[in-house]
Amino acid sequence: MNLYTEEEKLRIQKLQEANDKFENFFNDKRKEWTELINPLFEVIKENFTQTNFTKIIDAQSQALSFRQTINEQISYFLNKRSVEDVKLKKLRQEKFVFYATGFGLKTNLGEKSLLIDAHIAENERMIQLIENYIEFLRSSSKNLESLAFTIKNIIELMNYLGR
Repeated sequence: MNLYTEEEKLRIQKLQEANDKFENFFNDKRKEWTELINPLFEVIKENFTQTNFTKIIDAQSQALSFRQTINEQISYFLNKRSVEDVKLKKLRQEKFVFYATGFGLKTNLGEKSLLIDAHIAENERMIQLIENYIEFLRSSSKNLESLAFTIKNIIELMNYLGR
């Protein structure tokens, strides 16, 4: 017995290809953010003098700018995840109705759930990829926030010491 129609196979295949592209996209974005953010943390490792004081101020402003950009991306991907959640719920309902009424075999709720899970696996993968990237962005934002507090404390210490 074939559980998947040709249309369903095509839908799953397209979604799998899209998910693979999303995975590559998110991996590239993680590398990009890491390359942008890591140099900011190098600034606080230096010995602080009046000459490199401008580096500290620049790092603080870049951290603030990056946090704003990251927050915008978080909002964008939260909206994207919300849309995908709606699609997933509709698909789950559609498959449940099919297995409850149009499937040739009688199945209990647990069996229906297993059958439906196979149909929606790629949809769930899409949501998981988005959630993982959102979590990465949130962690990056927290790291930048910590960096900003560290820089603020360094500036206060330099002012206190009269440098």
